[in-house]
Amino acid sequence: MLKELEEMGFKEIDLNKEILRDNEYNLEQSVDALCGVSEWDPILEELQEMGFCDDVTNKRLLKKNNGSIKGVVMDLLTGEKEA
Repeated sequence: MLKELEEMGFKEIDLNKEILRDNEYNLEQSVDALCGVSEWDPILEELQEMGFCDDVTNKRLLKKNNGSIKGVVMDLLTGEKEA
């Protein structure tokens, strides 16, 4: 399934693994979830501008915080790197 996701353009292997696990290895649900992640691109850019440059961690925390930049920043400042 990782290869299929990569062929669809989802190149971040660690994120793909996490999304697949979260969706009980259902490819269709995982693709839907990953498409939602791409909507976070402006938030990811803003986090980069703030100095939070680890995109994989940022995406995990965005997922954990349902897209809330405030929640992500709070987690990053308190040192929580894993979702």
